[in-house]
Amino acid sequence: MKYEYIGYHGTNYELVESIKKDNFKKSLNDDEWLGHGVYFFIDGISDAKNNAVEWAKNQAYEYGQYKYNKYAVIEVKIICEKILNITTQEGMKAFNILRNSLIRKHDSLFQRDRNFRCDDRIMWNLVAQVMGLEAVIHNLYIKDKVQRIRKIGSNVPNTTVMCVKTPDLIDKNSIKLICDGEVIK
Repeated sequence: MKYEYIGYHGTNYELVESIKKDNFKKSLNDDEWLGHGVYFFIDGISDAKNNAVEWAKNQAYEYGQYKYNKYAVIEVKIICEKILNITTQEGMKAFNILRNSLIRKHDSLFQRDRNFRCDDRIMWNLVAQVMGLEAVIHNLYIKDKVQRIRKIGSNVPNTTVMCVKTPDLIDKNSIKLICDGEVIK
């Protein structure tokens, strides 16, 4: 059965045309929360579009300077079949059972001297590979501007995120700019 989602992606305004032309590129950072993929805010425990705006504004600032001055929020349609939704109890149970098995099987990846910030990315990439996943949905805590400035941490989720494992699941014809604005300095 195919499922359809509407996702919101906050980014640098200068990237909009290349995304429309060439689609999204998979994020391959070491510390990705849900493994490698393309990240979207979706409807769930908060307003997905507002989350994307906040994310785009906050991502503009890095290491004491602004990388870009104008943000954009892009809306897309995502169509996929093989999803692990861990916002549900059933999904969370499946993930926890598989995680325990993968930790034992891939002991060399989880040695004491590792970079702990990479654990989520490593685990989610393994889970996606073993289960043949096209996407993962999870409730996460993402800091807004005030929480970043004050260095607030929390383990209580405030947004719902979807990580699409392959960009070809994004309906390229549905990619549209829905809002943009100046990054307030």
